[in-house]
Amino acid sequence: MATGFIKVLKRKLNSAFYVALRLVNYYPYYDYLHGKGEKVNLTPEYELEFTPEEKAFLKACAASYSYFDADYALGHRQKELSLYKLKDVTFFSNTGVIKMGDKLIVESGMSVDRLTRCKAFRDFTVMWPHSYKNGIYTTIQHSHWADNNISLWFIDSLPRAYILSQTIKEPVTLLMWKGAHPYQKHTMEYVLKDSPHIRIKYISKQHRIRISNFYMPSFVTSSFSGYLPPAVSNWLREGVWNSYDIVRSNPKQRIYISRSKARFRRLLNEPEVIQLLEKYNFRVIWSEDLDYRQQIQTFFDAEAIISPHGAGLTNLLFAEKAQVVEFHQANIIKGRYMLLSKGLEFDYSPIIGTDGDENEDFTIPLEELNKWLNSRYGSF
Repeated sequence: MATGFIKVLKRKLNSAFYVALRLVNYYPYYDYLHGKGEKVNLTPEYELEFTPEEKAFLKACAASYSYFDADYALGHRQKELSLYKLKDVTFFSNTGVIKMGDKLIVESGMSVDRLTRCKAFRDFTVMWPHSYKNGIYTTIQHSHWADNNISLWFIDSLPRAYILSQTIKEPVTLLMWKGAHPYQKHTMEYVLKDSPHIRIKYISKQHRIRISNFYMPSFVTSSFSGYLPPAVSNWLREGVWNSYDIVRSNPKQRIYISRSKARFRRLLNEPEVIQLLEKYNFRVIWSEDLDYRQQIQTFFDAEAIISPHGAGLTNLLFAEKAQVVEFHQANIIKGRYMLLSKGLEFDYSPIIGTDGDENEDFTIPLEELNKWLNSRYGSF
């Protein structure tokens, strides 16, 4: 009872603070980097090509979400990989977002959509001022969503370290929040081990820091996309494999990733799915039962991966070469891992099920799965 009362009181106090901060124009507007600072381009932009089947799937993704910007059936542009050399910025340690003058910079939050949902717009705890006038600072941090989300870490955040490693030669301090998960610190420190001039400084999340010289790496990915250019994914894969001492001589296996222990997006006819998959020598795994090295090794050893949509599919990045089947609920279809598979040149097949219920739980058509299995491994 007391805990519930405290939660309600906190919500009311937060709401009152937000109203007060809005009245004094605490919330800044946003701006773009065009014409600001020096831009160093590492690679040019280019367009991806899709098959008719891929276009149809991506169009279904956009229709289920009603977001035009991510309708990649209309075309997917891989952005330039760039480093922006900026002067006099304010760094928000809770998000990694920066402000120049009185405006937040869109490119530091990936997109307008993500920036306007970012805590830098509303978090009154980021009050303690600091000033770094000497030296050069940078970050790969990407808002509060990547605090312990492997998808946002390995697809949105860590790839930015590739740009730093390829462009920066002088001493630079990389700012990262000190509460980062051990796997984040481990992978970040390892992929940058050959760049000793990039020093990592772990800081708290309660600061807005004035910085005289700031290098901002662009995001490699786009909103709702998991596509990574091969040069980036190869650099990242090799770094993570080596950091966890992955064994590369194990026999290949077929795996099904179950979400039965998750709180949502579970497969309602999973017993029937598993019964079918076991005929084709698929092994059932629960990612939450494995430590992170075991997850990486399991995916590296997989020649076929089947799973409902979920962040665990980020580990596709660490499969050596795999066929992928992803189950989607009909009313929320996401193309992130199709685009990740595209960049890795993996054979990818979506299977669309029923609409999800209030917990996003759904059923997939067994005949579609059986058809895919027969086409790869023959019929029983």
